[in-house]
Amino acid sequence: MTTLQDLGLAYRKAKVDLYYSSHPSLNAIADYEENLHSNLSELQKKIDGEDESWVTQADFIGSWTLASTSVDMDGWKDHRKGGLIFSSPADEWEYACKDLADTKASKKPKAEFRVMAKCSLSFHVLSTLWMMEVGHLFDAKLTDCSYGNRLRRTQDGKRINPLSLGSFKPYLKPFRDWRDNGIAAMRDALNADRKIVALTADVSSFYHELNPDFMLAPSFIENVLGLELSEEHLKLNRLFISALKAWSANTPLKRGLPVGLPASAVVANIALVELDRCIEQEVAPIYYGRYVDDILLVMENGADFGSTVQLWEWLFARADGKLGWVEENKGNNVCFKPDYLNQGDGKSRIHFANGKNKVFILEGESGKTMVDAIAHQIHERASEWRAMPRLPQSAEHVGTDLLAASQSDGEAADNLRKADALTMRRAGFAIKLRDFEAYERDLLPEAWAEHRRAFIRAFTQHVVVLPRFFDLAIYLPRVIRLITACEDFSELRRVLEALEKLCKQVEDQCTVGIKAWPEGEEKPSATEMIKRWQEQLFSSIHESISAAFLPRLSKVGKQAWQEHMADFIPSISLYNLISWPVSAKGFQTKQARLYSFDLAHMPFRFIGLPKEMVAQRGIPAKKAITNYIKTTDFLPDDLLIGAIHLAEWIRFKQLPNGLVFSTRPFNLPELFILNRNPYAESEQEEMRKVVLAVRGFELSGKSPCFDKSNRVLNIPIDASTQKFTIAVSSWQTQLNSWAASVKRMPDPDVDRYSRLCRLLDGVIAQPRNSRYLVLPELALPAHWFIRIARKLQGRGISLITGVEYLHASKGRVRNQVWAALSHDGLGFPSLMIYRQDKQRPALHEEQELHRMAGLELRPDKEWKKPPIIQHGGFRFALLICSELTNISYRADLCGKVDALFVPEWNPDTETFNALVESASLDMHAYIIQCNDRQYGDSRIRAPFKDSWKRDVLRVKGGVTDYCVIGEIDVQSLREFQSSHRSPDKPYKPVPDGFNDAMDYNRKVLPAGGNES
Repeated sequence: MTTLQDLGLAYRKAKVDLYYSSHPSLNAIADYEENLHSNLSELQKKIDGEDESWVTQADFIGSWTLASTSVDMDGWKDHRKGGLIFSSPADEWEYACKDLADTKASKKPKAEFRVMAKCSLSFHVLSTLWMMEVGHLFDAKLTDCSYGNRLRRTQDGKRINPLSLGSFKPYLKPFRDWRDNGIAAMRDALNADRKIVALTADVSSFYHELNPDFMLAPSFIENVLGLELSEEHLKLNRLFISALKAWSANTPLKRGLPVGLPASAVVANIALVELDRCIEQEVAPIYYGRYVDDILLVMENGADFGSTVQLWEWLFARADGKLGWVEENKGNNVCFKPDYLNQGDGKSRIHFANGKNKVFILEGESGKTMVDAIAHQIHERASEWRAMPRLPQSAEHVGTDLLAASQSDGEAADNLRKADALTMRRAGFAIKLRDFEAYERDLLPEAWAEHRRAFIRAFTQHVVVLPRFFDLAIYLPRVIRLITACEDFSELRRVLEALEKLCKQVEDQCTVGIKAWPEGEEKPSATEMIKRWQEQLFSSIHESISAAFLPRLSKVGKQAWQEHMADFIPSISLYNLISWPVSAKGFQTKQARLYSFDLAHMPFRFIGLPKEMVAQRGIPAKKAITNYIKTTDFLPDDLLIGAIHLAEWIRFKQLPNGLVFSTRPFNLPELFILNRNPYAESEQEEMRKVVLAVRGFELSGKSPCFDKSNRVLNIPIDASTQKFTIAVSSWQTQLNSWAASVKRMPDPDVDRYSRLCRLLDGVIAQPRNSRYLVLPELALPAHWFIRIARKLQGRGISLITGVEYLHASKGRVRNQVWAALSHDGLGFPSLMIYRQDKQRPALHEEQELHRMAGLELRPDKEWKKPPIIQHGGFRFALLICSELTNISYRADLCGKVDALFVPEWNPDTETFNALVESASLDMHAYIIQCNDRQYGDSRIRAPFKDSWKRDVLRVKGGVTDYCVIGEIDVQSLREFQSSHRSPDKPYKPVPDGFNDAMDYNRKVLPAGGNES
């Protein structure tokens, strides 16, 4: 029997899967969740009932829509004379259409669309339930050679993790593994002087050509897969497959899987299970990997293949009849034809079109050169994704950058499959768009208005035009959200008008087709196809505006709305397809509703984070949140308990929908910040429950925690490293930025964010990875911290920095140093956030805070002795600027730490020079001082015996921000300190009393004496 809790968990996963799909309907999700209990109760009755006809009814399976795929301009390209180039894509399109009409050289340009699923939410819940109960059994029969669309499982690998959000493993790592493992296999074979052949292929219109009947056949389930399904599982499988078939029968194609229904990916994966077995067992390749329908096969070229046909026929001979030529197109198309795909009413058509198949004969130095060139391009592209957001220095160059990113020429392929430019063009545009989105998140709109408006103008001129729009249409919702969130309503009007014009051009100047449409069969009318596409397009735009609309428009934003958008109603409304509110208040009401369900542009979790950590634009008031869980029948206890704890942390008296059914849940660093005592042993159990509810996994016993003395924070990480590289920054925060943070006003330094991005890019790009990056006191706004820390984590770099003043109640502020420290105690790389307060202000700091804003510096958490951090095999402490002058702090740390980090904003470098030199000797530790660039003297000081070695690095001056990397040898220092009497070298002898003060956990086997 299916329980309400089963369906509740299935909905929780389905919502996330759907939110991240290509064309989610946000309003449909909100409508369903608003009456979630009754909707799930009704579905439960249907699933457990004897009547199964409901899965074929239109109100359950939903409908279909069309998404743009491509515009075929080959007719004009063949006709036009060489060398004719237009600077304006719009002019080129108009000339092409006129030219073809005048000469009748060819047919009109052909606009091609793809059939997409528009399934009901109940269908999505049923399909996710199927994945949780049945689909994972099918998925488990796939081997590791299948990389894409694999289900997310519990640690034992036996079933789906019921509490994890989303059904599938994140796509990026499996894709990289599929690609990188293939290239590594080729490189290893070539280095061993073997001749190899590499084959790449993919299935044409895979989803549209697949009939799911084979999933019901006992011969396939039992004989091919060796599965024994229970009666309950057989019923659920039957319901799901019947719904798939009913959906396809209701589409113009009359066949195929619903593109846009996540569970279709599991069916598609399992359809090729025999192909995987055949190649792995009969061909015994050097490497075989399949990413959904993309195949990469690497074999030894012992047969000296001289043609693609010869290679395929060699494979056919070992495939036991499962691979062969398509009869009507021998020598060109290859088909995969196992018996099980001929089950049911309609046969599946799995063809590898030779136009996309490629064979590479590789040997010797030339082969190595080719593989190295591909690997280099992969590294270059990966470096672009890893880099910090970067905009051109001048807004005038934004259009040039965007044009280059959206052009079809000039891109190098980053794997063997990428001979077509479309994938690379999308990747290039996506990187540019990501940079602009980062600026939108982190800066006020007025701080980068010129660059943004130049981008929108270039987007309108070069992307919202035919035929290019069909290639990049998937990015339109993100651009609309960016424009709306920044209140650029005049630009929004221009984009919408350009889209209306584009729709009219498709209607008047193009023939219309559907991808994978069988030749000779009658298509739906052009009017119906265009209507469905426009409905999808403008519904998506409408929801994107609603999701990103600000709860409180600025004065300039209100004026811009009245001038440019208040009278705008798209002509698409003639079809009565969507209700388009013309008032700003109408969109604000929609935004508040979407926000409550965590469907808005701004994640719901931001409402619970400290205000200093997130920009408040886009976050409605708590009183605007009206959607709360009314009954908890469909929530398991594990989820419910953790969610209640989390609601208490963020001061919600009830459970909001956006918290329990989150699309973008709190990440671990944010949870460490929300929990006031995350490392206390008494809080560990509550933290475990919250993490389980929010992220779906259990914190292990190795999670960060304080020792029994409540002084040493232990953070599990690989302790094998004995030397640590530390990047010490020379970074300047201007005095007027300091004043703005005190007065809680916008930062006047408009270049600060771009300066920081350039600095961090330099650290990320270093060939020798740093273990830690140190920035000065008050170096950056708190709301930049986590995003930067997670970016650095991708390179294994932990961040230690001062953050701008955090404002508390009653005129109090806090000066804190934050450390984002990597740890692997959870079984995967993650981050924890440690925050430490400056206990007392410096004299001048106290005076200026009071003079400027009547503020008083008070710590959030007080301590008597400096806390100590045990980060794997490295033990260190943190002091902020003037705290270094406290002799008792230094005395308390003597013998307890390997290093002391001191972020500073200190003009008195002369005094601190003496302090640092003294501290290094009397603490007998490395001192890492990081001062603001305008004062300088940032350094790593060590207690070496040779005076010329003591400054491991020391920097001062310069007009640009930069980093210098130094190395500290912790093992060598501990070996020296662990001797009862100090050796002669390499360090100065330990100070008097050091041996008694040295912490036992720092002691190692002493260094041996010099050999005679």
